[in-house]
Amino acid sequence: MLVDVSKLDEEQRKRILKKLVERLGLSQAAKQLGVARSTLYRYVSGDQSIPEVVVEGASQKLSADDLMDAIYGTKTVDVDVTTAISVVVKALRDEKFRNFFLSILYQHLGEYLKAASNVYIVSEDDVKAFEKVLDERSKSTKDMRMRYLRRALAESGYELSPDSIRDLIAELKEESSNIARHTANSLKLFIKTVVAEKNLQLAQLLYNSFKVPKSTYKYKPRPLTLDNLKQIFNNIEHVGAKAFFLLLAETGLRVGEVYSLRVEQVDLANRVIKIMKENQTKRAYISFLHKETVNWLKEKYLPYREEFVSRYEKAVKQIGIDVTSWKEKLFPFQLADLRASIKGAMRKTLGTEFRLYDLRALFASYLIKNGVSPMIVNLLQGRAPPAQFQILQNHYFVISEIELQKLYDEKAPRLLG
Repeated sequence: MLVDVSKLDEEQRKRILKKLVERLGLSQAAKQLGVARSTLYRYVSGDQSIPEVVVEGASQKLSADDLMDAIYGTKTVDVDVTTAISVVVKALRDEKFRNFFLSILYQHLGEYLKAASNVYIVSEDDVKAFEKVLDERSKSTKDMRMRYLRRALAESGYELSPDSIRDLIAELKEESSNIARHTANSLKLFIKTVVAEKNLQLAQLLYNSFKVPKSTYKYKPRPLTLDNLKQIFNNIEHVGAKAFFLLLAETGLRVGEVYSLRVEQVDLANRVIKIMKENQTKRAYISFLHKETVNWLKEKYLPYREEFVSRYEKAVKQIGIDVTSWKEKLFPFQLADLRASIKGAMRKTLGTEFRLYDLRALFASYLIKNGVSPMIVNLLQGRAPPAQFQILQNHYFVISEIELQKLYDEKAPRLLG
């Protein structure tokens, strides 16, 4: 990669030569640059002006990482969205720059790029295309497939990845093996007929990442301890992912329920999360937060989120996303990015990964081990369908939200404090 030396100051030019000397030694570096050893020494140790041709020669002999380190060092530059877009445009048009740019991205952001490359963002046009595919089927089949697909997309934030699909299917198995099976079949057909038309390689990855569950299946989550979760939490670098993991671990809610939360649903003053979600199979209407968690969200996460939204609001509008809906989200980040950060912390802590769904299972087992009735656990995690909930409430027990919150404070897992 050739560097535009004319745009480098003398200090940057000197650092490039110093990096080459560091790699090859003074004598060998001088030989390869075609200058005397004493001349090169004066360039790197004095204030003598360095010819552009010498710097260009040195830049060609350094790796992308060495060049970046020499030119920029540890200095960070505040890059606005317009600059970022212009870099992408240049990479599209300039093959040499593209090679250099991609080498840096894969070297330093490889894990995130891999996660992002495994994600398919579903558009409304994709859904309409699937409807056309189903026109050849009977009306009842079409209605059923569309119903299960739309629910799956809503609960996965319209992001399909191997992890998100596996977590979703695992959660649905908890409700009903039939629902899980119909959802899996609908996703398989959608991937095969719609995603494959846009990205065949990604479609194959998604299609093969999960199986259609059998009617008799019982998922066995990975055994985890509260100490495991605390260590993972401490190792998560992305503040948004840290908050996401914290809520999953301490509420036992489904991944889709937490990711789709709006800011208005989280009442920090009363430490209540208002899910208010009810359908024929599940009722998840309320959850709670520990005092330490509320303080952490106020001090760490919400300022971070506010700065993120302020910084990227214009960019979101430019790429055609509904800004109003995006700003209302408690987690205005890509789900794949959150997952990648959490999975990285898992590997760092445990040397392996587990499903985010397993946090739901740990929450339930933790409460039960602490003497909480399974009936209450089902209520907290939204497993009680409306009809069953009414029977329980009217005939077996009466428990207020205040009593439920007190029980949560005493018995629910706590990662902070």
